[in-house]
Amino acid sequence: MNRPTENEDDIAREQSLIRVLLIEDDEDDYLLTREYFDDLERSERFELQWEATYDEGIEALRGGGHDICLVDYRLGARDGVELLRQAIDEGCTTPIIMLTGSGNRKIDRQAMRHGAADYLVKKEITATVLERSIRYSLERHRIMQEQRELAEENKALYEQAQRALEMRDEIQRIVAHDLRGPLNIMGLSVQLMERKIANDADAEEFTEQLETQRHSISRMTRLIQDLLDAAKIEDGSLSLNRSPQPPARIIEAALSQHRIQTEDRSIELSADVADDLSLADADPRRLEQVFANLIGNALKFTPEGGKIELSAHADGHEICFSVRDTGRGIAEDQLPHLFDRFWQADEGADHGAGLGLAICRGIIDAHGGKIWAESTEGEGSTFSFTVPTVTTL
Repeated sequence: MNRPTENEDDIAREQSLIRVLLIEDDEDDYLLTREYFDDLERSERFELQWEATYDEGIEALRGGGHDICLVDYRLGARDGVELLRQAIDEGCTTPIIMLTGSGNRKIDRQAMRHGAADYLVKKEITATVLERSIRYSLERHRIMQEQRELAEENKALYEQAQRALEMRDEIQRIVAHDLRGPLNIMGLSVQLMERKIANDADAEEFTEQLETQRHSISRMTRLIQDLLDAAKIEDGSLSLNRSPQPPARIIEAALSQHRIQTEDRSIELSADVADDLSLADADPRRLEQVFANLIGNALKFTPEGGKIELSAHADGHEICFSVRDTGRGIAEDQLPHLFDRFWQADEGADHGAGLGLAICRGIIDAHGGKIWAESTEGEGSTFSFTVPTVTTL
């Protein structure tokens, strides 16, 4: 077996050595403290440095190199609490144990409030008590140091993530803004071509191509608007134009916007609105946007011959709106992620950017309501959201 070299012994001893700084103006108390350390079983673990004045003690703390500091409360014309405050104000991180000649609750509380690691009454000190106080103070200091370092790491990671989010949102705004101009020009060009060929029998073959272009332009425009809305929701700048709204009118507007689509798919679209509902305090344009997303999703996953029902009923001082379909349903493990940005249940499927439900949540949050989903696979899904009534204002 290889025995440690003399140099390795020195390193191990250096690593286990506890350097103690004693700031004490009474030499007899210093000698007594020295005896406490000598009485310990492993007294060689402690290296004691004595400073007899306030100024010398502060200077020693500034120099560093100590694992722990023992400070007498009485230091001539000044006191240990003052030294404690000054040391901490100057950035000292060495744990400091306050020593006093007699028990005094006021001094005890004052010392601990200003950051002392412990408080010992001299007449109660023994070698064991002193060693235990030092050990506990060092362990507490180590834990607090680890917590501070972890907090700093978390703060740095959070700030890094925030910068990344801000950069991403700024890119979204720039891209969306720069794409709008060309798309508007393309849309106007399609309209102009449609007018020119409207009475031209030979141009019939171009009608289908123009319709495809119109559809693509409309889809890109919606995507750009989704990106802009998502960025506004993220930075809290989403605006609402709220006014008293009859729930039946909100439901009827949603029905009229999607009736043709549901008829083309042979899907039954119906409504169930409770009687005598209070007025909703809502932005009707934004709620149309929510319904467009929810009904659009229902259309994607409901087969021909299925049903989509819109409903509204009172829920305390709120109106609860719902969109229920008889589609394929949603897996239970996917429900918690439905309203996350850019998340899609079918990866790789062409169902948009995955922003629709996140935008719905942002709009309903801005109204002070809540939104959720319930689903059973094979039976369908129900998306519900609430908005406050005018009576709650």
